[in-house]
Amino acid sequence: MGTILKKGRFFSVIAIALIILCWPIRADACVLMYSGGDMNDDGANMFMRTEEIGADDNKVYYISPAGNHVKGEKYRGCTDFTWTFTHDSYEYTARRDDNLSGICPDCGGTHKHTPYEEAGTNDHGVTVSATNSLNANAGIQKADPFTDEGIEESEMATVILSEAATAREGVELLTGIYDTVGAGYEGSGVMICDQKEQWYVENLSGHEYIAVLLPAGVTFMQFNVSVLGRIDLDDTEHVIASDHLFDVAKKAGTFVGDEKKNIIDYRASYNDYLMKVVNEDWSAEWREHVKKRLAASLKFLTESDEWTVDNVLKDNPYVMTNIDENGSITPLYNDLEMKDQMSLDKAMALFRVYPIGFEENVNTHLYRFYPDEEKTLGTVEWFAMDNCAYNVYVPSYPMLLTDTWKGYKVPLDVADITGKKPKKGDYYHNEEGYHIHPKGWDKSYIGTLSALTNLLTYGDLSKEEVSLAEYNLQSLQEDFVDRFDDLSKEIKDESSVKEREKIMTEADKEMAAQVHDLALALYRNFTYGEESDLIRHETHFPAIPVAIVIALLAAAGIIWRIRSSKK
Repeated sequence: MGTILKKGRFFSVIAIALIILCWPIRADACVLMYSGGDMNDDGANMFMRTEEIGADDNKVYYISPAGNHVKGEKYRGCTDFTWTFTHDSYEYTARRDDNLSGICPDCGGTHKHTPYEEAGTNDHGVTVSATNSLNANAGIQKADPFTDEGIEESEMATVILSEAATAREGVELLTGIYDTVGAGYEGSGVMICDQKEQWYVENLSGHEYIAVLLPAGVTFMQFNVSVLGRIDLDDTEHVIASDHLFDVAKKAGTFVGDEKKNIIDYRASYNDYLMKVVNEDWSAEWREHVKKRLAASLKFLTESDEWTVDNVLKDNPYVMTNIDENGSITPLYNDLEMKDQMSLDKAMALFRVYPIGFEENVNTHLYRFYPDEEKTLGTVEWFAMDNCAYNVYVPSYPMLLTDTWKGYKVPLDVADITGKKPKKGDYYHNEEGYHIHPKGWDKSYIGTLSALTNLLTYGDLSKEEVSLAEYNLQSLQEDFVDRFDDLSKEIKDESSVKEREKIMTEADKEMAAQVHDLALALYRNFTYGEESDLIRHETHFPAIPVAIVIALLAAAGIIWRIRSSKK
């Protein structure tokens, strides 16, 4: 994702000036994975994404009620982009940056807006995840620059979830904005889905884009590098593209494809896919981070050590095409050969792998789409906040949620960072200094998870303590998997929509409270030595060689036969 301003810092006069001008000065990596139903163990189409900002940042999770925005309302977020709502907004689940105090941490504004409301599902079943940042090559940046009035990722979910009743409507809405006022600040990869269709949209310049309808037979990951290779634009049923893709690329001198056959290699023509462009947002250090994550994911999925930071960009097997070896149009595919089918457990495990799961994760959502289920049960979400490496995902049917747990909606001040070790209080220490947890952190879901995961990441804990935390978090995750199976049966047996909503909302709140309470208990145990009944202690049994087990069983059989013969 890209952010308007690095959060958790006091604003200088210069920074305030930059905010007023809406100049973004930082970008962060995010991770996106899609896996079609043919690649998954239960047949559901699935995608998963983590948003990343920083180890101390607060996000809030809530329900935006129907009519929160009214027809004719002119909305402005952190940038110069504005949107006039065409009807009263739909209800939807949402996460956003914390401006509950009245001051936006991103732009400093005090006007009513929802900064970086970047993921959610509305009551019509449309799901949006925005976005994974992308960077155009130098030629494209000059040929079709981003616009000051263009839509930025911070407003995409707000507009699409409020307005669109289907995924295709959402795609047409977003691409229509690109066609008119354009895109602001940077390129992006956006997921816009519903129960029946999952669309992926890549935009790398002010006005040019390609949107593709994802099939059930492909898996890809997007690590801030385009995943759209050779695309035949004649496949209008599955591809929506801007009108001047070829013209802009030719103007930039970067066009790769066959214009006569209406084919473009989008990645080669538009993306800085080898990451040659270095600037304040896309630094050399950040590029190495992206390559390490991509290599880690390929090693995990293929169970091969051939992938390194030296080959993952040029030879990325995630790149998709809709052209077969004979030059004919075919469903999107790539060269990724996974070792096994994707599953819920495997997807969660992938996002725990370092550096995919690391301290700058702030929230992660895993969506599964079941096309044959009734509408409100056709979308399932597993949601986590903070570092994916140490976490528990809470499951829900998002269209049945009417509220979220109170701990998701706690405003927090920015963390104070000092070079002097505090004499008391709760804090953690890394290369930036001592980060003092803000007042009320222990009442906040993400504040508590952040305190624990930063302690596990930076604290002076033993291997046994880290193992204990991992064991407890994983055990609770396993409980939730079982509980959601039971919960699904209970909901399906209930005919009343109101009762279904009540069951799901109460269960979601209860599970969120469980994660919070366990994280707080672990933190206090490691920091202050406090004992808690919430902490499970793993029981170890000594390993018994198989030969001994067989001998014992045989002996038991002999004894049984002797006793039987005496009767």
